[in-house]
Amino acid sequence: MEIEVIEKTDDSIKFRVKGGSQSILNLLKEEADSVPGITFAGFVMEHPLERSSVFMMKTDGKDADKAFKKVLDKTEDDLKSAKKQILDMF
Repeated sequence: MEIEVIEKTDDSIKFRVKGGSQSILNLLKEEADSVPGITFAGFVMEHPLERSSVFMMKTDGKDADKAFKKVLDKTEDDLKSAKKQILDMF
């Protein structure tokens, strides 16, 4: 998976993901929707055969870097919790 920053401002982030699954982008979008101060999060698939998507996130004026870090931290915590629960089943 390759990630390329397309545009970054104080209150927004836009990056391209090449070769990755949309599953991770769905997860990031869902987490972003629950973070206070983030007004929009979503992604578009550029081309299905090239497996390339663009993720966008906008805040209400808050620092986009800090807000996206919260999204990543929440995502990591959720994945760790899911991993533990799944491993405990076996």
